[in-house]
Amino acid sequence: MKVPLAVRAVPSLAVRAWFTPPPLSDRRRAIWESSLEGTESITLDVDGNSLKGFVHGQGPLVFLVHGWGGRAAQMGRLGKSVAAHGFKVVAVDSPGHGEQKWDRSDIFQMSTALQALKERFGQPEAVIAHSLGSMAAVYAFQDEMPERFVLLAPMLDVSEALATFAGRARLLPWSAALLRRRIRRFCGDSWAVFAAGTATDFGEAQVMVVHDPADPDTRFESSAVLAAVRDQTHLVVTKSKGHNGILADDQVVGEIERFLTGLSATRQRSA
Repeated sequence: MKVPLAVRAVPSLAVRAWFTPPPLSDRRRAIWESSLEGTESITLDVDGNSLKGFVHGQGPLVFLVHGWGGRAAQMGRLGKSVAAHGFKVVAVDSPGHGEQKWDRSDIFQMSTALQALKERFGQPEAVIAHSLGSMAAVYAFQDEMPERFVLLAPMLDVSEALATFAGRARLLPWSAALLRRRIRRFCGDSWAVFAAGTATDFGEAQVMVVHDPADPDTRFESSAVLAAVRDQTHLVVTKSKGHNGILADDQVVGEIERFLTGLSATRQRSA
């Protein structure tokens, strides 16, 4: 990761870099979009901007939430596999991540998109979230949690995210310290939610965490602690899948389908 000295040394530039999702290559965009064949495209209006997404299948409602720098299309293969087992899956690009005019984003905007998705489709019975999308989902649904959460390589502590960013960008010490202060001020009273980490409140939800110990982007140890200290939390350990590879891994998809089957069975019994 090559970062100009100005970004490393000037806090205001570091802040701008923090709020700017990484660019998506044409090759990766094409691969992701090819996975959406057979799904229904949707457009969601959020604050005057059109967010693109997809819906597929019938059954209990499941939201798919991509992470920082991702897209709804990134969840296409996983979504179609889940839908094939009797679920209705819905996903949308977060602000600043799709083809909108925005070039910046943040956790509040990501959460707002999920709230808008809920207004259109209703309360999801399960949420499958990747990376920073896990934090956005927790914030969006903190007042009414879904029955089940699937967290894929989750990032649940903004302090960890800041440390990872500062390390990769090779921020100079004073710049890293000022960045943290500015982000904490930006988060305001919501800092406690964003920095909860292994103490994140999922209410009574059943939670499954999928993580690779060799993940270079989010800490496996945090997921292991979360599963150890919280009841109703199951940890699935993958090997050599990295941070993004778990989204298209057949074993992971199988684990998710088995986890959600209990939800489907519950709905059928109560129907």
